[in-house]
Amino acid sequence: MIELRRAIAVILLFLGVGVGLHLLMTPLRETDQSATIMAMTLSCGLALAVLGIIGGFLVARLPKERINHVAEYLETMVRRGTLGLVVADNEADALGRLGHAVNRYLAFVKDEIEQTNITAKERQIQIKVLEAERRHVESVIHAISDGVLVTGAFGDLLQANSAAESIFGFRFDAAVRKPVDEVITDKTFLALLHEMRETGLFIPHRTVEWVQNRGGQSLAWRVVLNTVVEGKKRDRLSGVVVVLHDVTKEKEIARMKSDFVSNVTHELKTPLASIKAYIEMLLDGDVHEPAQCREFFQTIGAETDRLNRLIENILNLSRLESGLVPVNKTDLAVTEILRDVGEVMTPQAAQKNIRLEVDLAPVFFRVNGDRDMLYQAVLNVVSNAVKYTPEGGKVRISTYLSDGSVVVEVTDSGYGIPAEELQRVFEKFYRARVSSKVAPGTGLGLPLVKHVVEVIHGGRVTLESQVGKGSTFRILLPAVR
Repeated sequence: MIELRRAIAVILLFLGVGVGLHLLMTPLRETDQSATIMAMTLSCGLALAVLGIIGGFLVARLPKERINHVAEYLETMVRRGTLGLVVADNEADALGRLGHAVNRYLAFVKDEIEQTNITAKERQIQIKVLEAERRHVESVIHAISDGVLVTGAFGDLLQANSAAESIFGFRFDAAVRKPVDEVITDKTFLALLHEMRETGLFIPHRTVEWVQNRGGQSLAWRVVLNTVVEGKKRDRLSGVVVVLHDVTKEKEIARMKSDFVSNVTHELKTPLASIKAYIEMLLDGDVHEPAQCREFFQTIGAETDRLNRLIENILNLSRLESGLVPVNKTDLAVTEILRDVGEVMTPQAAQKNIRLEVDLAPVFFRVNGDRDMLYQAVLNVVSNAVKYTPEGGKVRISTYLSDGSVVVEVTDSGYGIPAEELQRVFEKFYRARVSSKVAPGTGLGLPLVKHVVEVIHGGRVTLESQVGKGSTFRILLPAVR
């Protein structure tokens, strides 16, 4: 600005002096003018020259002083860190008007700065609130036992909890912001994610079932997929949230219930069909001999007893599993239970010429349990051993202490069970092929034993067997010290 004013001063100086000299020189060149005109021309030229010199000096000098004043005032504002008026309000020349404009601009800048500071503080508060909410959401996600995955609009992994890490076998710290296709290898699950991203704007929520093959084991998952949309018209997909709930046990329970109903129906139909057939023959008068009639009635009675045992076993197992049967645990001696079982099973073993050996330890090993339930469990195992051992065989009952557990061991020289059927004999209604040919049964005895020992008493049941050589059942119960 100072240079501009100096330029204006120079222009005024040269213009005034130049015009004045031109007017002063004109009378000297043009001698034919009158004396009056020549005098007026000389006077005007001299006046313009003098005014040009004075005006140039004033224009150059006066703004310099004013500008020095403005500069000093601005330096004072810088030192104090304040904003204020640059010039006095009563100065109305060009510099004064400029000062007022600068004053209004500074006031505008000050308001903008203050508003910016307020907005910045509000944004900082919002960022802190959002950060706290993010940490809260992360805590909730990691506290959920189900697997949780959150992907972005382009399929990058944004969030995952420890359950999801276990399901898919990755570490979130190393996988964050990576494409989910690089983190998860299961093609079926990735297809679900891709389909959700493509149709999420039209179908924002889906629940599907997904079967995962992991380590040779099939796991069933209920997968809930939800899309996250944004925009005023909610027309832009910003991510997908996936929740995985393990329904493997639910599927297994449903299958077991279905098998249970099917097996119960089958087991009930067999004796009922036999009873009905014999009764129809008796009603039709097809049997006339008293001995034959007696045989039919005996068969009907035997089938009725079988039906009654089946129903009783089903009810007992159902009561045990549902917790309806009260459990009365006391400290008791296992030896006494084995002695009672041996006395009850001796007549049945004698009928088949089976040698029943009861090897009782001189020390009374004690356990904390329900006497009636443990008696029934041991009785079922010994009864099976006698039932599936051929005539002339041997059944041995013994007890000993091993690693803090009282072990009840029942060994027989029976037909044995194939290796592929060892675990299945504890399933409800399942009977080994050899056993089903040798003697009748319901297939509920060993499941009842397993439930009583493992669920109610916290013990364990094991089975070792060889076809043609016999089997060894062991019941392990925590010993009372």
